[in-house]
Amino acid sequence: MAEIYFKTIDLGTISAGNTVSSSWTSDDNYTLKRMYCVEYTATAVGTRFLTGTFRVDGYTFTKDVVPLSLFDGYKNQVPQLDIDLSKGKTFYYSVKNNHSSSSIAAYLVLELEKKP
Repeated sequence: MAEIYFKTIDLGTISAGNTVSSSWTSDDNYTLKRMYCVEYTATAVGTRFLTGTFRVDGYTFTKDVVPLSLFDGYKNQVPQLDIDLSKGKTFYYSVKNNHSSSSIAAYLVLELEKKP
């Protein structure tokens, strides 16, 4: 049975029109199976207003910006990624809040499968 781990990245509260960018470096040998976007704003605004770009080292797996609503769902609703995220590789993200007046607080949750 595969060992599955979840890594939560707190994007914090992103003000209207602003962008948050950062990274996380893998601490073990994983495959990035899926990524989820979870909004935790007290009065839900919606992940449909968030767009982002994502990459692991030199592999950018978003051609352009993508709506984060693509990653807001149940396991069988979000795309399976299967991206190598071996120890020392870095996951980079940049997320923009496109809402005209409301801040949005959200998490990115990485579903990681440990490699044997």
